[in-house]
Amino acid sequence: MPAINKEICTCHCGHQHNIAEREITMYKGLVTALWKVFKHCEEKGIHEFKIKDVRHLYDQVSYARFGDWEKFGGLVYQDNRGEYGLHMERCREFFAGTRKIPKVVYKNPITKENRTEADDYVTIKELPHLKEFLDENDQYIARYRGPQTLF
Repeated sequence: MPAINKEICTCHCGHQHNIAEREITMYKGLVTALWKVFKHCEEKGIHEFKIKDVRHLYDQVSYARFGDWEKFGGLVYQDNRGEYGLHMERCREFFAGTRKIPKVVYKNPITKENRTEADDYVTIKELPHLKEFLDENDQYIARYRGPQTLF
């Protein structure tokens, strides 16, 4: 179970590092953003785009988090900084409810590797709402879990 507090270690040089894996969670608002981009691509007959060209399709939070899609189930890929593409058939399957994606991805702060749990894949209907990740002051709760493997 993820812990809310970070795990910090101190190097021999005195610098402190977070060694806990950060939880990155998918939520329905981000799915809505992908849906709008997907429909835009279908209408234009494209599958690759610059993020600045689709920014108007979704809100600020989704804009900041859109790059996370690259970690969730192979629906989105990134060519260069700010340039993305959609695997259109995979997106169709996901929106139809026949393709599962990870609900949670854990990012290792040391190796930068992203991990998923095999039993934590869900369909579009099983994804949580953003409100489930906010505290009583509507602030996002960053969650961490202990380091799995450092190297």
